[in-house]
Order: sequence, then C-alpha cells, then structure tokens
Amino acid sequence: MAVWWGLGPVLGGITEPAAACDGPSSAARKVPRTYYNEFPGRLHAELAAAERAGIAAARVPSADFDAFAAEGERMIYVLAGETLLVAPRFARGEEMTHGALANGGPVQAAGELEVVQFGGVTTVIHLDNKSGHYLPDSESLIVAEEAFEARGLRVNRHGVHLHGQDAP
Repeated sequence: MAVWWGLGPVLGGITEPAAACDGPSSAARKVPRTYYNEFPGRLHAELAAAERAGIAAARVPSADFDAFAAEGERMIYVLAGETLLVAPRFARGEEMTHGALANGGPVQAAGELEVVQFGGVTTVIHLDNKSGHYLPDSESLIVAEEAFEARGLRVNRHGVHLHGQDAP
C-alpha cells in the first residue's frame, strides 16, 4: 500500500510536514543548519505526480528501505529532524522530488544516494548533496553521512561527492 504525505499516511513515513527536531543528543552536538524548500508552490503537483507513479517513501532503516536498496537504483534522501527518508528518484515516467519527500518542510540534508548490500552489510557507495529544492551546502553532506552511519550503514568515503556552489 503506497499513499502520500499531504494526501494521506505515507508508507514508512510521516504525515505532517517535516519539522526541525534536534533529537535527544542535540546538547552534545552542533545543531545542523536548516534548509527550506525553494519551490513551495510546486508541492501539490509534485505530491500528485509521486502518487500517480506509485513512488513511496521509506524510513532508514526499514524493510521498505532494504527493498529499495535491493533494486540497486539511485535514490533521493532527506533528513528532517531525526527522520531519514529515501525514495526512488523515478518511476513510471514521474520524478520524486526532495520537496515532495519532505512534504515541503525544512530539512537538515538532502541529496542522492546509491547503496549495495552484501553479506548483511549495507554500504552507501554514492552520497551527494544534489537538491535543487533545498540547495544544501557542504555542511549538509557531513550531516547526511553521519545520519546514515548512525543508522547502521557504512559510507564509502570515496563515494561522497560535494555538489553545487561549495564544490571545488
């Protein structure tokens, strides 16, 4: 069953716009920068396109995330507070956007990733901060890397790529 933010409960996700949440350990770490959707006027159409294509979000970690990982396709991700979500980038000719994945709400990181699973270990082999909706900087890439590692994924440092204005 796949239904969408703003249009009903989300498979493995949240139903309200993602809100900044510092989490229980925020006092011991720097609070990450918050990025806002540059295209809020497109959200309704983006959510409708994702629903038409049957693109569902998955929390990391979850069985739904494992199913996406097994497909071996590039995915998009957002970190909204303590919630790390991923979704396939494309399905049935429709594109899932970071804005739709975060239900238009603020994020601490957004970009694209690819993972491989071998011997019970999930490794991120590509991680970037490429998001036209949020325009995250280099700080967000560090935050994303830490978020995936905190959820038990290995991150191949050679696969971490800076995108955008901070890129060399």
